[in-house]
Amino acid sequence: MRSRFCAFYLKNYPYLIDTHHSDYLDGLNEQTLAQEPLPQWLSLDVISSKQDGDTGQVSFQAWYKLDNELDAIHERSDFTKQNGRWFYTQGEQKTPILPKRNDKCVCQSGKKFKQCCAK
Repeated sequence: MRSRFCAFYLKNYPYLIDTHHSDYLDGLNEQTLAQEPLPQWLSLDVISSKQDGDTGQVSFQAWYKLDNELDAIHERSDFTKQNGRWFYTQGEQKTPILPKRNDKCVCQSGKKFKQCCAK
């Protein structure tokens, strides 16, 4: 999951396609991933992960800004392992959970949320 977040951050779309299970691509391609407007990715919070043999799940929130608005993708992602490599298959979208006012800001500034991105 962390490597896929980094690929979104770095706009490494070939890696995202390469780590997406081919049975679940549904026409997704590099051009689709590169369509504007592109978010400014801020940080990744891995909430939980579990593995059962060659399947796994990761729950996370990936924070971003788009048009100066803070938002997050909150998802439970499913992965499958084939020939020693993990592939993303699908995910269940959930409602993002905003930090509390005095929590550290999601942008990694070191400031409290209320003094940073919550403004």
